[in-house]
Amino acid sequence: MMVYATSFAEVMMGTCMLINCKSARCILLSTLAFAWAHPVAAQKFSLYGTGTLWDSFENPSQKSFELDNSRQFASNFFFPNSGVNASFSGPGKAALKNSILYDNGLSYTPLDVDSRKFNRFNVSTNTYLLMFRLLKTVKYQRELGFSWQTRAETQGKLHNQALIVFKTRTDTSENGVIQYMDRKGKDQLSATNIEAQSYHQIGFTYKEQYNKMFSYGVKVSYLSGIAQNSIKVSSVVLIPRTNTFNIDGDLKSSYNYHDIDRDYLNPGFKNPGMSVSLSGNFKLKNGLYVLTNLKDIGFIRWGKKSYRNDGSIVIDPLGDSNDQLNYIQNSLVQQRYTTLINGKAEALVNKEIGAFKPSILISKSLFNHSGDIVLMNSYRYKVLNLSVSGAYNLNEYFQVGGQVMLKSPNVEFFIGSDNILQSYHSTVLLTQNEESRKENFNEGIAGASAYIGFALKFGRVVSYPQNENYIPGINHRMPGTGILRKLFGNRD
Repeated sequence: MMVYATSFAEVMMGTCMLINCKSARCILLSTLAFAWAHPVAAQKFSLYGTGTLWDSFENPSQKSFELDNSRQFASNFFFPNSGVNASFSGPGKAALKNSILYDNGLSYTPLDVDSRKFNRFNVSTNTYLLMFRLLKTVKYQRELGFSWQTRAETQGKLHNQALIVFKTRTDTSENGVIQYMDRKGKDQLSATNIEAQSYHQIGFTYKEQYNKMFSYGVKVSYLSGIAQNSIKVSSVVLIPRTNTFNIDGDLKSSYNYHDIDRDYLNPGFKNPGMSVSLSGNFKLKNGLYVLTNLKDIGFIRWGKKSYRNDGSIVIDPLGDSNDQLNYIQNSLVQQRYTTLINGKAEALVNKEIGAFKPSILISKSLFNHSGDIVLMNSYRYKVLNLSVSGAYNLNEYFQVGGQVMLKSPNVEFFIGSDNILQSYHSTVLLTQNEESRKENFNEGIAGASAYIGFALKFGRVVSYPQNENYIPGINHRMPGTGILRKLFGNRD
């Protein structure tokens, strides 16, 4: 985490300006390192509509208990329900990937300065550290829940021109500034937009079965910001007869990278925020099931020790990176600011056909370009549940996922990936041979995804009134176990 914060300050203060390729390497490397340091999950498509504990917190109108079978309380007992999702798309994705692994990474891949497409990358994490949920009443099946999770959201958009101009100064190839000046198309440097933030989310959920056809749920959360960095460029002007650029934009950082300590990782009130999720599901007469969400609509107010520069700075791509990093740091002034979190609108439709359950999910981020259209199918045999999914992301890439789940009324365990093929290819990162990594890393790797989770129910079995075998005051406890009886003995 400290590594993330320090490196990521370089990302957004120095590297977010893409001072040089070595700094650009820190952008992606630190972002991914942060994601893996918090093993958490992004979408987990195949978990939608499964009735797991995770499903009931992400989609608050979902029930987590089966009357006559489930016990009254459910928790993950601090077993992280966790995973990670990372993706790259665009004409420079191979160069971006190489910059993660190598100081001179961008030199390995030729880049088209006049490309019509932009490069985009996304890294999202979402770990449930603690979940606790209870079935409060049998009538209306009211459920109450508490959760503590950590999240990280990173997305970036930049053109090949930004990679070309600000590539590493140790590169022996043509000066990137000259290549930029010889372009035939329009200037795209001003389209650079990169943002990353991480935070704690402490949530309370309420779910109620309004009638046989409709249930609703709400999740209200307090947010505690950990770190935030962003750069949004509005204009870039090359200063005549120099290699330097005058850059106008908005640069934000929630901390000074010289002052990072472990206190930044703890939840508190320095960077407060809140969010709300609204959810409803419908059972139609033809057997279709419809789930709708407005999820995580909220904000974080970053505190008085945050920094911002919404004016101009001058960057020399061939200058000393440490000097320019200090220059950018000194240009920042302390200022509070507010950011939105990654709210989404979602709709899921499915129908059980025997042991199979085909589904379609549409999920769209409300404040950025990302979104997914997902087709899923699951097969259930006793406690075994197998799922496959195919997803198209609006950043123009496809994913094929799979999941294995063991689920009984009181125990659940799952493991899966929304992007199996890319995750398998990404195992090349584990090799110790640098040449092997370089050769194979360019073989189409565009992301990775993995998640895992567990939950257990405990307490008494909760049943419909006509099947209830529990009578308060009679079989609440065994004779002779009351606290007064233990202290003072029998009344006689």
